[in-house]
Amino acid sequence: MEQKVKIENLEQLFDWIESNNCYVFDKAKDYFFVETPNNAGWQIQFEKDDDIENIISKTIEQLEEFDADEKFTEYWSADFAKHNAFTPLQFITMLKKDENTFRYLARELKKIEQ
Repeated sequence: MEQKVKIENLEQLFDWIESNNCYVFDKAKDYFFVETPNNAGWQIQFEKDDDIENIISKTIEQLEEFDADEKFTEYWSADFAKHNAFTPLQFITMLKKDENTFRYLARELKKIEQ
């Protein structure tokens, strides 16, 4: 039987995200960043007086907004390719994996009791 997870505060949310192979950094009173194993970082913003239910809801919404195609267009250039030693296919593949990771986190967060 699956163990129920309950998130009651930000630290538990951070721990849950990190238990799903991502990293949480730049933790502040109204935002934090989630980083995927491929190193894509995505900022999650909320109001500093939001309760945990609202923070989780906003986290889900914002994780679902990550768009690999948009990020590719934003970052790709010949200089970027040279600096990072990525081909376009390698980079978009990484970004698509990151997009899938963020979508997975959002889907799993929807299942959690607050």
